[in-house]
Amino acid sequence: MPDSNSLRVRWWESRNKWLWFLLTFILFTVHLQTSRFEDQYYDAEFYWLLAKSFDVDGGGQFSIYNFDTALRGYLYPLLNYPATVLVRESLEGESAGVIKFLGALWAGALFGVVCPALWEKVTGRPVTALRRLLFIVVCFVLWRDYFNFTLTDFPSTLVLFTALLLLYQSTSLPTIFAVGALVAAAVYMRPLYLLSVPFVLALLVQQLWVQHRQATSPGLVKAAVSRILVFAAAFLLVGAPQYLINTNSYNSNSYLVLAEGAGDVYSGKKQSLYLFLLKEGVSRQRYESNVGPTYPKPQVSFFDPEGKAMLAEEGRDNFDTYGEYFAFVGRHPVGMLKVYVRHFFNGLDLLYSGPYIYNIFGSTLLNRLVVYTVLFVALLVIVRRIRAVQPRHWLLLAAILITCLASVPLIIECRFLIPLHLLLYAVAFFGWPTEWTWRRVKLPQLLLVGLGFGLFMWLCFTVSATAQQQMEFTSPTAQVQ
Repeated sequence: MPDSNSLRVRWWESRNKWLWFLLTFILFTVHLQTSRFEDQYYDAEFYWLLAKSFDVDGGGQFSIYNFDTALRGYLYPLLNYPATVLVRESLEGESAGVIKFLGALWAGALFGVVCPALWEKVTGRPVTALRRLLFIVVCFVLWRDYFNFTLTDFPSTLVLFTALLLLYQSTSLPTIFAVGALVAAAVYMRPLYLLSVPFVLALLVQQLWVQHRQATSPGLVKAAVSRILVFAAAFLLVGAPQYLINTNSYNSNSYLVLAEGAGDVYSGKKQSLYLFLLKEGVSRQRYESNVGPTYPKPQVSFFDPEGKAMLAEEGRDNFDTYGEYFAFVGRHPVGMLKVYVRHFFNGLDLLYSGPYIYNIFGSTLLNRLVVYTVLFVALLVIVRRIRAVQPRHWLLLAAILITCLASVPLIIECRFLIPLHLLLYAVAFFGWPTEWTWRRVKLPQLLLVGLGFGLFMWLCFTVSATAQQQMEFTSPTAQVQ
């Protein structure tokens, strides 16, 4: 049995987590409940409508078969379904307040609890209060308005990070069942997380090996097989409703989100979501969504002249198969590499604090200063401490970052790289070595770092401005022709 000291430590750690959750929750709640956004737009509106669609004509007759899209997974709308019932039955006209409350819960759990806890568990080093606070404040400054909306990006990241945290805490069968269910939840919220599954399973085997080094090989194999089966059972259990929807409505035996029915806003065609995003990613280096009066269209496109030229050279306006896309990349390796580099930078260049922008032409200076400074600090820590990354960490990094890597070829939005953003913030604030203090830094080192910081900021501002020049309409007075 645990002694009284260990029980007190656990109690304090538990209370500490609740305090950080409440602090983050209150911070986001105050902002969200006073923000200007009261409506859902585009994808967010679609998710809210999908949540309401589980009822027959909104009459309270719930059925999973009422879910009527092959484009999105069922799980996130289902999680929001109780909120739609609450709004319908008790809080009519207050859907915005309910959605914002849920958003603050997501933010509190992710920024206040799970991210610091995962870092502590992986590194074995506690995160001090100041470091936690800096992390939370930066996440608030840069992402605060995303939580006004019913989008899957942060919830899917939260459930994946929670699964990884549990995996580092224990490999017991009940824990692995929870891990499998949470990973499945991430996949059915954002299907691209399917790419993380092999790395999570490899990490599971690695954790078993670390915890049972003294066990015989047959014992280790038996433990691994039993836990993989439990993981698979949990995954299939979460996926069962999606399977039922696919077989009933779309004559498909797939357990996965079909991700079909993406509308090309220019041609009106319907196609695979990812083929659509891949094609658009060749001709556009960045994408934002407008909901204000200063820009003449909802779609804010930052074109890529080199990508458009490659498409025009082949007379291509679509990719019907993934094979066609990869063949296209093979014919233009250098040009596509440059397209991907621009995508990567634009995915990190977080100009706006929300996915739906009221004033496209408003000042983005604060966001840029914060983002570029944090990125520089993270790069400084990575360069100086890369040797501290051990082989056992690479599987974890792969599980977290594989979806970001797969998102780079798509038409890029900053929210597609959220796991990478959070990892870099954690490196900057949680990973800053305690011995790096001003008193210990010599003047030549300080000058070198200052010079590097100035050069980095200049480079980031220059590249960002170059991308801004490719905006479809570059003036508030522009009109759609």
